[in-house]
This record gives sequence, C-alpha cells and structure tokens, in this order.
Amino acid sequence: MTGHLVEELSVKNIAAAAGVSIRTLQNSFADHYFMSPKQMLTTMRLDKARELLKSRKGPTSVGDVCEAVGFGHASRFSRGYAERFGETPSETLRSR
Repeated sequence: MTGHLVEELSVKNIAAAAGVSIRTLQNSFADHYFMSPKQMLTTMRLDKARELLKSRKGPTSVGDVCEAVGFGHASRFSRGYAERFGETPSETLRSR
C-alpha cells in the first residue's frame, strides 16, 4: 500500500495483491491493526502528508501535498489531518 498511495486503491485490489480474500484481509487488519484496510490507507496517506509538509524539500502548497498522497478532496484531507495531528496542514507547512 505504501508504494501506491496516489492510486485509487480498493479493498478488492489490496486483497488481490496480497493473495487473500477480501474477508481475510478485513479480518487480518482488524486483528492486527484494529482498523479496516481503508482506514489504514487513510492513516498512511496522512502520515506521508505530514512528512512532506515538514520536509524542506517537499511540495510548497497544501494542495500539492494533498495530490501527492492521493486525497481527492482537499477539505476531507484537511479535516482528517487536523483530527490526526491537532493542527491544520497549513500550520504544519508554515512551521517548517
């Protein structure tokens, strides 16, 4: 999943790539990560976004970061980011 953050990944695609059924994938994620595969993907995207926003060599706008990590909606990205990190993406960008 890490190497495909920008792509539109479905649970079906992830399960196929892992060589397991959708149900097995969902159960395994619940057992090991206490979240669904989609929730894990969102978490991974947000973590990568934070890394890019803090990097001096990263994109220079929140919109560019949003696109770079595969979020289709800037408002959903900003809301999820603020919930996860306690600050907006633009605040993180300004602090670099």
